[in-house]
This record gives sequence, C-alpha cells and structure tokens, in this order.
Amino acid sequence: MIRTLRSLLLGLATLSVGASTASAGQFRKAVYYGAGQRPSTLVAAHFTQSGNLDLAFADWLSGQLVILLGNGDGTFQPARKLRVPNPVELAAGDFNEDGNEDLAIVEANGTGDGTLAIFLGDGKGGFKLSTSYPIGVVSGFVAVADFNGDGHLDAAVSDQGVNNTPGDVIVFFGDGHGKLRRVARFKMPHQQPTGIAAGDLNGDHDPDLAVTLAASGSVAVFLNDGTGKFLKPVTYNAGGGEVVDVKIADLRNDGRQDLVIANRSQGMVVLLNNGDGTFGKFKIYQPTFFNWQPPDACTVADFNLDGKLDVACAPEGNDAYVFYGKGNGTFGPGIEITTAIDHQGGFSIASGDFNHDGAPDLAIPIEEYGKVAILLNTK
Repeated sequence: MIRTLRSLLLGLATLSVGASTASAGQFRKAVYYGAGQRPSTLVAAHFTQSGNLDLAFADWLSGQLVILLGNGDGTFQPARKLRVPNPVELAAGDFNEDGNEDLAIVEANGTGDGTLAIFLGDGKGGFKLSTSYPIGVVSGFVAVADFNGDGHLDAAVSDQGVNNTPGDVIVFFGDGHGKLRRVARFKMPHQQPTGIAAGDLNGDHDPDLAVTLAASGSVAVFLNDGTGKFLKPVTYNAGGGEVVDVKIADLRNDGRQDLVIANRSQGMVVLLNNGDGTFGKFKIYQPTFFNWQPPDACTVADFNLDGKLDVACAPEGNDAYVFYGKGNGTFGPGIEITTAIDHQGGFSIASGDFNHDGAPDLAIPIEEYGKVAILLNTK
C-alpha cells in the first residue's frame, strides 16, 4: 500500500567536508511546534507581507488546514487552524493575482470522491475558500504553474485511482481570479500516479510535468507544447518499488532540469536530464548510518552553501538525512542529521530560510505526535 493511501486509511565516497559538517551538527537540535493532530504534508511560503517565511500543513485526521506564521528569527507563532475536509496535499501560489499567496488543497477521503479546493490568502495569514472542484481522487499531489502561457496560475493533480478506476493526471487552467476550469485528464491505468512536480524539462521555457508511478516504480514525463497541451507521457525506470515524491532541480548548474525522487523501497533516486526532456539511467543513493529508512519525501537546496545543490530526505519513522551534491549531478551517501529529531520522521519535508541568515533550514512534520520539527542551519 503506497504512502498517501496509507495516510488516508490510517491516517565513504563523499566530500570529507560535507560529511563532517553534518555529523558535527550542521542543523541545530529540533525545536517543536504544535501543528494539529496528524500534519502529513506541508508547504513553506510567504502568507503575510512581513517577508518572513511561513508554513502550511494538511492535517488529514482532524480535517484542518494549519498555518504557522514565521517571526523571522526561526521561531513561529501559535498555530492558526481552518476547517478543511480531509486535506492530504497542498501547494502555494497566487491564483487571484492580488499579490498574496493562496493555497491549492487536495481533499480526499479514500472513496474516490475527492476535490481540489482553492483557498485565497488575505496577506495576513488568513484563508477563505474560493471554490472546489471534483477530481474523483483517492489521494493525490498537486503542482502549480502557468501551463498555457496566459499569465494565470494553473494546477495539475495526480490521482491514484480507486478499486477498478484507473489513475490519472488532471490539469486545470486558472482565470486569474481564483477560479479554475478542468481541461484535460490523462488516464494511466494500473500506474497509481502519486508525486507530481512542474518545471521546464526540455528547455523551451514552458512548464512540463514529472509524475511518479507507484505501481511500476517509475516516473512519467509529460512535455508541454506551450499551450497547456501535453504530449503522451514517456516513462523512465526510477528504481522499482514505491516511488512517492519527485522534485525538479538543476543539479549540475548547466540549465538542464534533473529529477530527484523519493523511493520508499530503495532510497533517493536521481535521473539526469539529457537536455531535451529525456532522461538517462537512474542512480540510487542511500544513507550510511545504521537502521536508516528509505525516504517518503525530499527537498532540494544548497545546505552547506558551497554553490552545489544538496538533497535532504525524510522517512516515515526515523531520522532525516542529507545527500551532499558534488555539482555534477552525483551525490555522496546520505548522512544522518545527528540527534536532530530523535528518531522521529514524517511523510513530508520542506526547506527555506526561516531566520533570514541566508542558509536554508528544514521543517519536518512529525505526524504521529501532531508537531513540526524546525531544524535551523548553522552554516
């Protein structure tokens, strides 16, 4: 059973500098904040005009959207909560073009009658439902971008399918006023689409889609023709097993956007872009410490500020870890974030500069305890 469905139903060949940095405590010991009952996924964005980075959580157990506003020094205000039926995934973006970040939230209850809801932000940390759309989703992820080039933000949702209903990928176009219209549904029988990310994969300046397929342990690439129409997806092996999350990032600083995948059966998986939206053979990276667990989610940032992108990953029930990048698309083995979260984990992870010191920090929801762990970077 894959990650999101389970959530709904149950809820050393690396650079020596990088290795010593992590083991010596690049991240401070976690500080915890209440984030609802079961905060399964989160997003970091600016929900006020303060310039401070904030956090939003999908708390599926209690049916709440949970907002933690940042103080700008790495600390957060007490949680604000808004009733949202069965939220499981979310993404931030300005859907009504008022300069305030809004939220696209996937709501699902495991029976195939989920919705995509748009909540408009007021710039003060408050949100109000604009509208919602049926997507027939048992569980899914959401990615936002301007897919048709009209200047308005759009949304794409992955749908695992339920029972005999095939999974699919659904694309919505935004109107710039906080409303969406569904324009395409790509059926993917027996594939179980899960993680989804948007980015320019073939260098034509139009956002494409990468979607992990949990049933086959692969990733599907949907290239955009520039009008919001997507070509037939091309599928690449991502190591087999349960692939549940994907991020798009330029790992080689060469303008080619690569794929970073959380494979909860194998480890962190990288597929390097050939430059035209096609990808080479996957490579699996694993941690070196005892009793590590494969990741449920990963985030990409330059954590040690050496100009090379790194990857931090969080497993469901154990310590997070960092893979330090070498700048050529390869990584050393994952290094435990020592004593940071005391053998606790979660289904999601986000990075961002929470204290304005120029170094990316980490936020990891600890679903079992209804908290979020904030790990400040000491670089």
